[in-house]
Amino acid sequence: MKKNILIVDDNEVNIDITVELIDSYAKEKDCPINILTAYDGKQAVDICNTKDVDLIFMDLMMPVMDGNQATKIIKKQHPKLMVIVISAVGVETKQKEMLLNGAEDYITKPLVASVFKSRLHNYIQLIQNRNHLASSPTFHNLFTSKVYNYNMNFSVLSEADLSEFWEAMLIRLDFQHYIDNISDFVRFLYRLGILQLQKKFKFYIIIEEDFENFYFTLNIIKPMGLKYIEELIGLHYSEAVYTSKDNKLTFLLKKSKIEKLSTFNTISKKTSIQEDKEDSVDNHVSIVVDELKLQVFDIIDAEDLEDLEEYLIKMNSIILLMKNTHIEADEIEDLCNYLKSIASILSISNEIYVISKSLNDLSDSISNNVEYFSENSNMLFEFTSAFVNDLLFWKTKIFYDGAPSVDFLNDSISTNANMLNALLNPEDSADENIDDIFDF
Repeated sequence: MKKNILIVDDNEVNIDITVELIDSYAKEKDCPINILTAYDGKQAVDICNTKDVDLIFMDLMMPVMDGNQATKIIKKQHPKLMVIVISAVGVETKQKEMLLNGAEDYITKPLVASVFKSRLHNYIQLIQNRNHLASSPTFHNLFTSKVYNYNMNFSVLSEADLSEFWEAMLIRLDFQHYIDNISDFVRFLYRLGILQLQKKFKFYIIIEEDFENFYFTLNIIKPMGLKYIEELIGLHYSEAVYTSKDNKLTFLLKKSKIEKLSTFNTISKKTSIQEDKEDSVDNHVSIVVDELKLQVFDIIDAEDLEDLEEYLIKMNSIILLMKNTHIEADEIEDLCNYLKSIASILSISNEIYVISKSLNDLSDSISNNVEYFSENSNMLFEFTSAFVNDLLFWKTKIFYDGAPSVDFLNDSISTNANMLNALLNPEDSADENIDDIFDF
């Protein structure tokens, strides 16, 4: 079925660029897409009230009605409609406000073609899953009998899908700000998923939420057996709160205190009491955000910063080659050297040593798997590119634009590096030692 995508932006050049990227994606994927355009938030609201829109790319700053106002109105009237914020780097406060008003995600300007198309593909998959589930509403998690018509559904058919799940949880959807110790949970789920795939079984992960908790539901019991899974949980994720029935396993993760100040607002049906609570939460958020202070950190000297930027640019140029071709051994060696050099510069500061160590470990992992890295460079491109983009973004925020803390993105970058390490060490046998599978 043809998808209707609405682009909302008061700048015609921005609209033209977004249209071109969507058209290119539609041709590559043979996916019929109808594109609608609006030049301010009010036009967007009117279009959504007269046409069946599946997805909106919404600009922030516009005349007549800005993106925040439009998003709040649209999500109230059409809760299942997906809204994605497109905004310039440096407007995190406004981005967060739109997320609080119901937007699902944001993409920063200027748009990078590969990143935009990858995100667009994921959004369309989420819309298809959502529409499928909405056609026959049922409850999924085993802790409640509520029907959450709005949820996230990840169909895991391969290790690449597991990688996308990891990236979504820890980077794109930024779950680290909503759940304590989410990295431990995702690493456990990733390894559990590897075992499932090795037994030639595909599965899904459905994520639901209410005001207090997130629920992660998987259909993985039958292939491995409940006793075996419980042993794994006891050994490698003993703090888990979970329940199981038939072929389902649901984990309950409580929202941390900070989450209650920045909830996704993703439940499509709310009671009046819930709405009152969320209104008070929104008011609190505006106060917290206003008090947030960004600062530039002088943690390395000017000469080292110049070297850091040079290595990042050279490393990024090698990564770009991975999109369309298998990179050669000498290029991989250069990539490893750049990683080592950046790690050496960052090792000077205790505050960012965790990033330094992650880069150093990643360099060693690539060096030990040169042949695999070369043969699978096309497959690894998106994730490696996202990893480097995170480093570039971190550099800009820490040394130029300002960041909320000196350890800004430490966890995300190190987790992403660990993820790449996992991808570079594929499990060749379904019967490998379980201690090796869960050695993270």
